[in-house]
Amino acid sequence: MKKKIWFGFGWVLLASFGALAQSNPHNGTWQASFKTERGADRDGTVVVENEGGTWDMNTQNRNDPCVGRKAPIEIKKATAEEFVFVVSRSKVLTGCPDTTMNLKAVDASTFTGTLNGREFTMKKK
Repeated sequence: MKKKIWFGFGWVLLASFGALAQSNPHNGTWQASFKTERGADRDGTVVVENEGGTWDMNTQNRNDPCVGRKAPIEIKKATAEEFVFVVSRSKVLTGCPDTTMNLKAVDASTFTGTLNGREFTMKKK
């Protein structure tokens, strides 16, 4: 009887590890592009690694220390049609706001949404 219990537990444990090991369909490096408040073209990189990754935009604002800092991201939703993640700036510098990015698929390698009310595009490298 003990063997059956352990055997069943092993399957549950193996299934749990399998769920954790599933990869995000958007894993990889993405080239981001957007415009600043003044209309200047900017870019950056978003790296997706399963449930997390990094956000690193090539921009600065001497009046806002939160802008231009590399920050971790937390993936909330990753489907073929929709990609949602949180840029956790508050984990990099106390007082910086977190930003939720809600992106929709244009095609298999392009997502668009908005960043501070302006168009934001991510293309898979």
